[in-house]
Amino acid sequence: MQDEKSHGLFGRPDEVPGGARTARHLKDEKSGELFERLAKVMPGANTRTVTHYDPFPVAIDHGEGCRIWDVDGNSYIDLINNYTALIHGHAHPRIVEAMTRTAAQGLAAAVPAPIALQGELAERLCSRTPSIDLVRFSNSATEAVMMAVRAARAFTGRDEVIMPANGYHGSWDQVSLSGTDEAHPDGAEGVVPPGIPKVLAGIVHFVRFNDIGHLEELMRQHGSSTAAILLEPILGHILEPGDPEFIRAALRLAHEYGALLILDETITCRLYVGGWQAQHGIEADLTTMGKTIAGGMPVGAFGGKEHVMRIFDPRIPDPLSAHGTMNGSPLCLAAGCASLDMLDQPAIDRLNGLGESLAEQLDVAGRDAGTDVRVHNCGSLLQVNCADPLAFHRACLEEGLYIAPRGSMNMSTPMDDAVIEEIVAAWKRAIDRVDWSN
Repeated sequence: MQDEKSHGLFGRPDEVPGGARTARHLKDEKSGELFERLAKVMPGANTRTVTHYDPFPVAIDHGEGCRIWDVDGNSYIDLINNYTALIHGHAHPRIVEAMTRTAAQGLAAAVPAPIALQGELAERLCSRTPSIDLVRFSNSATEAVMMAVRAARAFTGRDEVIMPANGYHGSWDQVSLSGTDEAHPDGAEGVVPPGIPKVLAGIVHFVRFNDIGHLEELMRQHGSSTAAILLEPILGHILEPGDPEFIRAALRLAHEYGALLILDETITCRLYVGGWQAQHGIEADLTTMGKTIAGGMPVGAFGGKEHVMRIFDPRIPDPLSAHGTMNGSPLCLAAGCASLDMLDQPAIDRLNGLGESLAEQLDVAGRDAGTDVRVHNCGSLLQVNCADPLAFHRACLEEGLYIAPRGSMNMSTPMDDAVIEEIVAAWKRAIDRVDWSN
């Protein structure tokens, strides 16, 4: 029999231990039915691996602002925001209006021709980010990384890439080489996940994040054949901040050996108007972006220094091709323009402040309760760690907090101090639900 206190979806206590407030009774019947239906036509009942958790995830029906509702009618404060993509929450009126107006004019992406919206979003990205002179669009940040690496290879005439073993740059084969296993948590040559060609292991090398000495060693060994050093300024899936001196060393070493520095700002572009690099006075050769730049719609962008990006110009001899039927989709571009127009520096500062305040209060709540629940943040990005993440994740669902099973959380602009108070109160009740003695 499931432990009623530690497994929220299966045990539903009538009262929070030690508290007077009646706990939610989370219904999940329709979520279970939908899971069984989807499992008949989709492996694992999903089309995105990260969305699954045992025994089945709650199925979301709709959202508004910072709140979402599942198919059983349960409501949650959304602290995932589609893994940072929904920085303005759900169904923001300005984004909905921009997309509705654009859709009524016809989906011009079906026409293989330039459209004005491409220039409008490109101009916004170039003006916000000092290191970006020219930019191109893709359908996802995965594709943006793929094209940035391809650009570096074409520009340098080299094949190899250096990246952190525990970073994340999307699902493209060459950046999905984790380089980690139980014996080599910091990365090792030749560690290849299932489905990835083993031959690729010879052209990707792994650096220990924030370890300048190790990066210098790798460049001495492979610098002459390295096209790019590919880094996240903050390792997004574990929220480990990059040391600015490490990123500066990467830029210096890349140029010293004739390579390029690619910064993946897919997640970190929400932390400052020009991204993490602008905040720290660093200019990468190439930058990749996604998520927040399109208000929740599927888009990626890659851009950088003019002398590098010109290799895509079809007016030059033998240009580098970049294809994609839906590159520069007008709905995504319209959403992106609306999203960025609302995401000025004061809005970002307010959001980062809310993230700082929430992380501090949640961390104190875990300590005061005598548990190992710890929370840290980088601006509006938060990460929770504890000994029993599955039980705590389920307890949070019971209390109306929608967090990632791995503990990732982030803020959205519809949130305010009142929402923060609501989250903290629910967090404390979720802590009380879990038996931390095991």
